[in-house]
Amino acid sequence: MAEIVRPTHEQCGPPKDWKRYHSSMMQESESIDLEAERAWLEPLLREKIPLAGTMDLRISRLDPTGIQLDFPLAPSVNDKGSAFGGALASAMILAGWSLPRLLLRRQALAAELVIGRCELRFLKPVHGAYSAVCEWPDPADRLHFLQGTAERGKGRLALDARILCAGEVAAALQARYAALIVKHG
Repeated sequence: MAEIVRPTHEQCGPPKDWKRYHSSMMQESESIDLEAERAWLEPLLREKIPLAGTMDLRISRLDPTGIQLDFPLAPSVNDKGSAFGGALASAMILAGWSLPRLLLRRQALAAELVIGRCELRFLKPVHGAYSAVCEWPDPADRLHFLQGTAERGKGRLALDARILCAGEVAAALQARYAALIVKHG
């Protein structure tokens, strides 16, 4: 059973001076190697979350605005010839999960990341390849998430994601992700 521990700054990485950290975060998109992050993240998703591999997930975009995961229809098709709703939900959850996972990695925070709650809206059927898109949260929300994780051992982050098919929004998700510092052993 995992034991929740209260981390120290030395264990977690973020600096004690959160104001200075916040100002550096505002400029972080200029110094982050997004291609290296993409090269790290895609295999993580495909191998550690087998459903992502089965769905043939590909990261087509990871940039300062957000992430886009692309999926072919075939692995997710239902009896109506459209994408199964559960596959669309999974795609949006994965897109949302990816961003806080990268934030935690950037700050060397060893935390478990889970989805705590979500609300889904299915707007139209998906009859072809589709994408799950999620934008980065604003810097203040990133800071709150990382600070909570580092100082209290628990951080929360709300994100919105959507499914795009043929340039139109087909589904939308509002979710809250939670990070927990854990000690295995």
